[in-house]
Amino acid sequence: MTMAQWRPTPLIYTSMLLWTVGYCAVMLLPFCVASLLPEEARGRFSRWVILQYGRVMVYRAVWPFVRVKFEDGAAGETRPGIYVFNHRSASDPFLVATLNIPVIQAVNGWPMRLPFFGFFARRGGYIDTTKLSYEEARDRMGRMLERGVSVAAFPEGTRSGSRRMNQFRSGVFKAARELGAVIYPCCIVGNEELPDRRFRFRCGRIRVRLLPPLAPEEVRSFGNAFLLKNHIRSRIQREIERMEGIASDE
Repeated sequence: MTMAQWRPTPLIYTSMLLWTVGYCAVMLLPFCVASLLPEEARGRFSRWVILQYGRVMVYRAVWPFVRVKFEDGAAGETRPGIYVFNHRSASDPFLVATLNIPVIQAVNGWPMRLPFFGFFARRGGYIDTTKLSYEEARDRMGRMLERGVSVAAFPEGTRSGSRRMNQFRSGVFKAARELGAVIYPCCIVGNEELPDRRFRFRCGRIRVRLLPPLAPEEVRSFGNAFLLKNHIRSRIQREIERMEGIASDE
């Protein structure tokens, strides 16, 4: 059996549990203090907690079985905006932490129900797209962007579980056009089985690559959200093919 075939699932989940318990112990006192702060400050603290927890998970808890590398191709652009990711696996919301900035995520319900992560996600202003209308979600994104908080989104909606990328939904792109937001395309490769749909892990390497952003003027230059989403999807698809050294079958 090769390292690629070996499934260290029990070891990884044990490590994740121990790191989570340790992280909770370390954050207990800061959490108690933060609970006394105004709502906006509590939100900032919660987003910071999620960021650091995510980095612990992707860079510490799963190492050395899973190794994660972040590649910044945004040429130093740091304006708040909407980060658009492809969606292969349940690990994707944690991999957002490789950006190393506190963000909110527009998610499809289930991350909000996770222990620990979900608690701070709700306090941090994460957007549950299954419970809000388009207008409510867009307005919340707009308020966060005005405060300097970026938004991460997975427009496929449902993880593909493979190297194939599903079609994008239009909502986040419609919001980006209406809000005049910067869009940062992001590629995740290598995690289609980290974990798989049965939540089993293999050993492997994950790469997250941030691409050059689209400025608000370029975002609005597309006639509608449909054209914009197809453009972003094509950019992500082409970059993924380069990262994986494969030819498109689409």
